[in-house]
Amino acid sequence: MMLLFVIILSVLVFVLIWQQIQYKKLVRDIDYITSRLNTLCVISENGFVLIPTDNESIKKLNSALNKLLQDFYTKKTEYEQSKRAMEKVLTNISHDIRTPLTVLKGNSEMLSDITNTSSVPENVHTMASKIDKKADDLISSINDYFTMSKITSGDFPVKVEKENISRLCQDTILDYYDLFEQKQFKVNIQIPDTPIFAYTDNEALQRILKNLIDNAIRHGGDGKYISLRLTTSNGKSIIEIEDRGTGISPQQQKQIFTRNYTTARKTSGSGLGLAISKRLAEQIGAELEVYSVQNEQTIFSIILKS
Repeated sequence: MMLLFVIILSVLVFVLIWQQIQYKKLVRDIDYITSRLNTLCVISENGFVLIPTDNESIKKLNSALNKLLQDFYTKKTEYEQSKRAMEKVLTNISHDIRTPLTVLKGNSEMLSDITNTSSVPENVHTMASKIDKKADDLISSINDYFTMSKITSGDFPVKVEKENISRLCQDTILDYYDLFEQKQFKVNIQIPDTPIFAYTDNEALQRILKNLIDNAIRHGGDGKYISLRLTTSNGKSIIEIEDRGTGISPQQQKQIFTRNYTTARKTSGSGLGLAISKRLAEQIGAELEVYSVQNEQTIFSIILKS
């Protein structure tokens, strides 16, 4: 009886040890699969999960994961090819449309000038002015799509150097003075007398500034106020564009830099201005932030390395 008890106990101990070994091996296999999937996510390579195992369940899991990965890589390739094709089509369309649009704009301006006389009925001049304004809007939208397609495809080269951003800010805001006077804006410019230098690309930074100013005029124009401030802090140069219009809600602030998103659907514009600004800021190593209190103020900040 004692011998039988010892035998049974030995068998149970053996089974327990064997189960522990199998359990540890199973945990090791699952940990490897998890680690491999995490690695594939981080490095974005088209790899698979390869693991030698005798466990049928792990084999089935491994096979299912690899099939899923293969389907994902196929769809990813198709998406990237489709995306490149659409970007090329958009670039070509934008390029082909710009020439006839320039002719259209020239004629719409002449039409507006010709009809701006006392001998022409007021409603005719109004229609001509609307045509000219819509031509401006269309040209602006086409240029935005063209710029975004160039940025996305990597055809918008930037050269980051230490530049005098004080002068660039002054020159950019001066381009808008006639418009500010026409719209009766109160303009507040705070640029130090001592030049401030920062690492940037002049063309890219000027495009960002113009987009932000245009956005302030279009969406914050009710406040009849605009401010451009240039300051430095902790090795950073900060350009702030402020308006005192209706503002941006917290929910809208989360989406404001998304392509084709606009806070005012009925206004003109492609909805690409802020998305372009965000992409350009990333390319020049800058940060673009927004702070807004509804019906009080909206401030867009460009933060550059000095």
